[in-house]
Amino acid sequence: MHIFKRTLKFLLLLFLALLLLAAAFLGLPFLAAGKATGGADYSAWMRETLSGPERLVDIAMPGAHDALTSGMLLFSPVDAASVASPFQLGICKGLGYRQSKAQIADLPTLLAGGVRYFDIRATRDAATGVFYAVHNYYSAPLADELASFAAFLAAHPGEVLVLDFQHCYDSTSPDALLGPAHFGELYALLQQSGVLGYAQTPDLAAATYGQVTAGGSRAACLVLMKYTGGCKELLNYTSSIHSPWFNTDSPEAVFAGLDGVALQVQSGQVSRDVFRVQQAVLTMQASPSGILNALGSWSLPRRAQGFNAKLADRQNSTWLAAMPIVMTDHSLSTAGDAHARLMESILAYDRQLAAGA
Repeated sequence: MHIFKRTLKFLLLLFLALLLLAAAFLGLPFLAAGKATGGADYSAWMRETLSGPERLVDIAMPGAHDALTSGMLLFSPVDAASVASPFQLGICKGLGYRQSKAQIADLPTLLAGGVRYFDIRATRDAATGVFYAVHNYYSAPLADELASFAAFLAAHPGEVLVLDFQHCYDSTSPDALLGPAHFGELYALLQQSGVLGYAQTPDLAAATYGQVTAGGSRAACLVLMKYTGGCKELLNYTSSIHSPWFNTDSPEAVFAGLDGVALQVQSGQVSRDVFRVQQAVLTMQASPSGILNALGSWSLPRRAQGFNAKLADRQNSTWLAAMPIVMTDHSLSTAGDAHARLMESILAYDRQLAAGA
C-alpha cells in the first residue's frame, strides 16, 4: 500500500508538470502580462516642452517596439507571410504568443502616455485583402489603428509622431514583402484615415520642430517605409533612420551595445542627420537556455518590466544625445516607476535642448 501511494503521488506530480509544460507551450488562456496603465497624461508634452529651433532628429522621445500588438489574442491567426515556420508557432502557440505580444497598452493609451515613435509591422491578408497590424500573429485591423493616429493628430496640435513601418508583408509576393502589386491598397488606407494630411517629408538634416508644427500650432507625422512607391508623403526608411538591433536576452549585452552605438555616433561613424533609435529590447534566443529564460519570465512584456526599470536607472544624456528615441517593449511599464522615470530623463534632456537651441 505504501508503494502504491508513492507511485500515485509521483504520477500526480508528473501529470501536473506535464500540464504546466503544455500550458507554457500550447497556450492555455493565461494573461500575457499585467494591466495596461496609462499613468500620467503626457498628451501634449512636446508642445509644452519644445521651443521651435530643435532639430527633429535630436528630440528625445519614448518609442514603442511592435507598437500595435495590444490587440493580439491567444487565438489570433499566425501570419504566414512574416513567420518562417507557421507550423512551429502553431504547435507552440502559447509560447509564441507570449513572446510576440510586445505591448499591453492600446494605441490611444500609448499616445496619452507620451510615446511618439511607433515601430509598426503590417501584413496584407491574402484571402480578404485586409491589412492587419502584426507580429507573427494578427493584431487589430490596420485601418482601426490609423484612425486612432489621425484622431490624436487632429486633437493635439504641436505633437509630432514618427510612424516607422518597419516591415510590410504580403504573402502573395515572391519575397513575402509588400511591393508594387498591392502597395496602392496600403497607401489608400493611409489616405482614407487622414494620417497623410499630417505627413511631412522635410530634409531631416535641417528640419526643426517649429517648422513642421508651424510654431506648435499644428500636429505633424513622418511616415517611414522601405517601399514608398514614389509617394511624396512618405520618407524612405533606409536613408532616414539608424536603428541597430542587438538580438540578445541579456540586459548587460543591450547596455554594452548602446554604449558602442553612442561611441559610433560621437566619432561620426553614424550620421546625426537621421532618426537614431535605442533598441532597448530583449529578444528570446532560440537555444535551450534562451527558451528556459523565456519560460522563466513567462512573457515578453513581463520580461520587459524588469528590464525597463534597469534601463531607466542606466539612461543618461550620452545615450539620449546619440540615440534620442528610446524604444521599448511594454512601453508604459510601471515596474519601479520605469516609464515615469524614463519620461523625467527625456523631458529634462529636451528642456536643455530647447534652452540651447
